[in-house]
Amino acid sequence: MDLATILKAIEIVGAATPAAMKLYEGFKALVSDADRAELQRLRTAAIEQSDRLHEQVQAAAR
Repeated sequence: MDLATILKAIEIVGAATPAAMKLYEGFKALVSDADRAELQRLRTAAIEQSDRLHEQVQAAAR
């Protein structure tokens, strides 16, 4: 499976959703080391973006 297809599947379910986290974990065994590093980078970025958004929502609610 190619990286573009994996990224599209993750995009469809939402990058920081529980489903996407399972896709990251499942697909990392199917790709090259370079693609695995890219998946990890994208996963980390999605989590960081989700955390920032959560913090902004919490701050606005105060």
